[in-house]
Amino acid sequence: MTELLRREIALVCAPEHAFRVFTDNVDLWWPRGHRRFRDGALRFDGGRLIDRGPDGTEWTMAEVLDHVPPTRLHLAWFPGSPNAPTDVEVGFVGGLGGTQVTIIHRPLSPASAEVWPARVGTFWTGWEAVGDALARWIEQHKEE
Repeated sequence: MTELLRREIALVCAPEHAFRVFTDNVDLWWPRGHRRFRDGALRFDGGRLIDRGPDGTEWTMAEVLDHVPPTRLHLAWFPGSPNAPTDVEVGFVGGLGGTQVTIIHRPLSPASAEVWPARVGTFWTGWEAVGDALARWIEQHKEE
């Protein structure tokens, strides 16, 4: 059986705000070192998460498989294995005083299951950095 990556992030905001920041403001908080183009612009556009380089070159980081604001975002994830995308689900659940964001990352196909053992450590490190950056940004930019 293939190992599942699970990362949880506690945010001090409502799920609607957390979801909006994750999707609409992704370029403001996503770590520069976890993009294809360090000086590029990251955005959700046309059912894709796109990283656009300073020269206009675009790279698709993910395709949106399902988008249910403010509770769920489901992605086919290309970093690490562009020819064998993996599966990322991001859930947003409200509770007392905030939102629990849960990221579940796993293989999407037999091809991605084949490369998963070599990639899961890199994915874990990446989601740690992304989760920490999201929490910092939410903390520094309180809901209005």
